[in-house]
Amino acid sequence: MPLGDGIRRNIATVTKAERNLLRDAILTLHTKFYAGGVSFWFKQDEIHDSSHVHFCPAFLPWHRELVNRFEALLRDVNPQLSLHYWDWTQDPTNAPDGIGGLVNLFTPDFMGNSIAADGGEIDIGEPWKSAGFYGGSGPYRDDTDNPADPPQSVTRQVDRTNPLITAAQDTALLNSPDFVAFDDAMEGASGLHNYAHGYIGGSLGDPHKSFRDPFVYLLHSNVDRLFAKWQLNPSHPERLDPAQVYKAQSTGKNGYQNTKGGDRTTIDPPGTPQVGDDDVNGPDHQPWWGILSPLIPWSGPGNMSQSTATGIIKNTNSVRPWAPPDNLQAFKDSRDATVVSPPKYA
Repeated sequence: MPLGDGIRRNIATVTKAERNLLRDAILTLHTKFYAGGVSFWFKQDEIHDSSHVHFCPAFLPWHRELVNRFEALLRDVNPQLSLHYWDWTQDPTNAPDGIGGLVNLFTPDFMGNSIAADGGEIDIGEPWKSAGFYGGSGPYRDDTDNPADPPQSVTRQVDRTNPLITAAQDTALLNSPDFVAFDDAMEGASGLHNYAHGYIGGSLGDPHKSFRDPFVYLLHSNVDRLFAKWQLNPSHPERLDPAQVYKAQSTGKNGYQNTKGGDRTTIDPPGTPQVGDDDVNGPDHQPWWGILSPLIPWSGPGNMSQSTATGIIKNTNSVRPWAPPDNLQAFKDSRDATVVSPPKYA
């Protein structure tokens, strides 16, 4: 498994030396800063919290863009790195390393703590605490709403008494007949993505705080791996076509393909509007982002990047440098070839 080949792999099966390089690159991101004074690491929570892309058609493509951009930041630190994944069918505290041994991903020299001795939540600890990923004397982000400030705590509660996701559940997900069905199996009411967040627990169990824990990227790399594997089914070349991938082919409908932000009536067949669909600050912060919606914040502030053609969701937060005065934004939606095209996984 040559380092630097651009392939994302099961994090338990790469060498300890490579895991150390990945850890060091994530730590380095907290020493680099965007204009405005927010570290590259703290920017991840700001991005995720700016638009709340969950339980909507854009969930999978938006998070692919997020993962791809984070991997690019890691490669700016070390061009040999790839953003490997946690295979959620395997115990992250006792995962097969591929050569007959076992790996605990939750150690002070990699991902930190997993669970308290009494079974409760525990701070993620080293190597993150001393690097300033959370804690300190304050002020704290949840008090100031300043993304440059640290969260007061970041926790986990990896309860091994809970069952893992099974290989059979992954197979059922991959057998989804179209994107609408796949998306529901991944992030619907009983979605595997949701269960995995809850399995790790603590901050990862809170959708509004999960991107404060570095482990979230190993989890979301796995979400994207399964999306990529579903797309690459050789019997379904349409899943690689930006004009077809988001349809509900199994029902002969367009499904999510032409959905506008904030408007469930643009589903084919039409969905039922819900309170908060068009507002980031609506109930439970669950705006309904469509496939035609701009990928915010990278496409720019909502009042600049959205239109009647994309659908309009209110109260999106502008995030530098993809907003004035930096203006590094570039419009992109879920149909962009760089989003539809899957990364390489093994």
